[in-house]
Amino acid sequence: MTRKKPASSSATRWMKFYPRDWIGDSELRTCSLAARGLWIDMLCLMDSASPRGHLKLGRKRIDPPTLAGLTNTPVGKVEKLLGELRKKGVFSVTTHGTIYCRKMVAERKRSANGAKLAAIRWTKETEYKEEIPLRNAGRMTPESRNQNKQESCNSRLVAGRAKRHQQPAKEPPDFSKDPVHISEALSRTRIVRH
Repeated sequence: MTRKKPASSSATRWMKFYPRDWIGDSELRTCSLAARGLWIDMLCLMDSASPRGHLKLGRKRIDPPTLAGLTNTPVGKVEKLLGELRKKGVFSVTTHGTIYCRKMVAERKRSANGAKLAAIRWTKETEYKEEIPLRNAGRMTPESRNQNKQESCNSRLVAGRAKRHQQPAKEPPDFSKDPVHISEALSRTRIVRH
């Protein structure tokens, strides 16, 4: 049986959800249960939007009638709940009128910065690996080579002595030769072969 590939990358994505932040957000806690339900639906839509964290469908912002259709809620109810969320300061709005989640936008920026820094770090590390033997080769003198050999011999001797003075590790007990006792319940079960 072959598995189908997901239609888009958003189908395989997951979203970070911090229950402590959800419970501890004072603005959100003062909203009604219906408003919090709409907000979590909006968060799910914002997670798969581009840019992440903005309430958009494709390149267009989601207006209340579209949001009502996506959440299967009457338009008047959605407008009332959006007003409640806006009044409590749960979300922010761009100058173009797009609703966005401040936390998701901040996470996206941190993630992008982290990816940049990681890329820089890994490119530098490969450059350093190539440079290290070249830098050390010119600095080594015959005396320092002898000193390094002596230090490595001493460290191997110390490690060998430490191993000899350690107690041997106990092996776990072997239960493979113990008799198997079949319980009464197991003996009554019927074995079905397929």
